[in-house]
Amino acid sequence: MDVRVCKRCKKMFQHVTGPDVCPKCKQKEEEMFQVVKEYLRKNPGASMNTVSQETEVPVSLIESFLRQGRLEVTADSPIRLSCETCGENILTGRFCSKCSASLMGDLSSAAKQMTRAQAPKTEEKKAEKMRFLRSDRIK
Repeated sequence: MDVRVCKRCKKMFQHVTGPDVCPKCKQKEEEMFQVVKEYLRKNPGASMNTVSQETEVPVSLIESFLRQGRLEVTADSPIRLSCETCGENILTGRFCSKCSASLMGDLSSAAKQMTRAQAPKTEEKKAEKMRFLRSDRIK
């Protein structure tokens, strides 16, 4: 555990895990999330600015909920995010399906390379093992 300053209220708190906000601000944020979620459930075609004005939740926080994957809008909604890699319009998250697949492929190949790099080390250790002579083969 370490002590951090809350990004929202600027008060010090003991940070355990998660975002850099104090428990009080985290609770307020969760309440705002519930308000936005209910509003979008009742008004699926509302724009981001309309949702923000009606719920009194900042646009940046609504966008954060969408990027975290906590909210997902319908395909006919005017609310859109852009992929952080290519800029394509997406409904939720940080990356479009193409960029996500590409990132997964890159991570997979990097993991394979790391595994291959470690493989010779294990073979070298096998060569260093002590060997015993079997007494029945000694003549």
